[in-house]
Amino acid sequence: MAYQISDDAKKRTSKCSCNFECLNNDKWNTCCIEKEISGGLFIKYMCTRNFCHYFLSFGSRRICMCPIRVEIYRRYGR
Repeated sequence: MAYQISDDAKKRTSKCSCNFECLNNDKWNTCCIEKEISGGLFIKYMCTRNFCHYFLSFGSRRICMCPIRVEIYRRYGR
């Protein structure tokens, strides 16, 4: 499935260490989201990435702040 993502979200994701694989590869394994918070997403479990500029650890919680991942979640519920 090809996701339709705004140019603004793409521009704000300038530090993508995965080379935008979530947009280019149908089989790409994205992080599983628990729920949305203000400007980010609580993560149930991480995908197989080793490093991500948009990942934050908040105590025992994990937060995704990737503009593209947030937009995918908001538009497609995934």
